[in-house]
Amino acid sequence: MSEIQTLRDTVKAMDRLSQRGLNQIEAIARLAIQSLETPDGQRNTDALSHALHVIADIAFMTGDSVSLEADEVGCRYVDDAHTRRQVAHDAVHSVGGAA
Repeated sequence: MSEIQTLRDTVKAMDRLSQRGLNQIEAIARLAIQSLETPDGQRNTDALSHALHVIADIAFMTGDSVSLEADEVGCRYVDDAHTRRQVAHDAVHSVGGAA
């Protein structure tokens, strides 16, 4: 398989993963919003909390899946600022033990 075809397949996979995850997030968010339009929905904060947890989980899994696909072709995004913060944190906590 050519490098171009591999990249095209990866982009298609990333699009599929992101569309699936974002569609799920949209559906759950719309249901949560609709529930807030009823008195029972306003009183049932457990259901709203659960919906938000599911949205967070789907967002994490979708992002992780897209990153794995990008990594397969050597194009994974690296947040340089986050990396610098992690290195600084590790340096502080490795000197003389945890602060």
